[in-house]
Amino acid sequence: MAHTWTDTGLSALLAHWPRSAFNTSGVFYVGYFGSQTSGTVPNRTAFGGATPGGWVESVAIPRMVVSAAQWGTPASNGNGYRVTGLQLAATATAAGSANGFFLGTHISSVAADLSYFFANFDDLTQVAYNSGDVIRITPAIQFNVSALS
Repeated sequence: MAHTWTDTGLSALLAHWPRSAFNTSGVFYVGYFGSQTSGTVPNRTAFGGATPGGWVESVAIPRMVVSAAQWGTPASNGNGYRVTGLQLAATATAAGSANGFFLGTHISSVAADLSYFFANFDDLTQVAYNSGDVIRITPAIQFNVSALS
């Protein structure tokens, strides 16, 4: 069986999630993960909660709020569609490193915290930081078009 999303379908998906309160509170929290590598992300079975599984959060950088209104308009990007959020900044509280970012539903790892999305940084490099460093990110979510059989 082969299947694919059209550009119109991908644009429609990204026009509603994460840009509206559809199925969420309308607010996500952007955090960083230090597990995996600079070119890989946690498996699709990774989960959040009080004790996340399949990944490790870089807790020395506080999670940042990104509301539904802070996401832009979906646009074609390479072989898919992407929606980009406003740039966010957080100050590290200790030394550490991060390989990418994630979207969670709470300000920290609590029982009800869900992890919806993981992405590496666009340049596929690990970010090392020290206490007091300001870390900036412009979060983006991209769906790529592919046909699988």
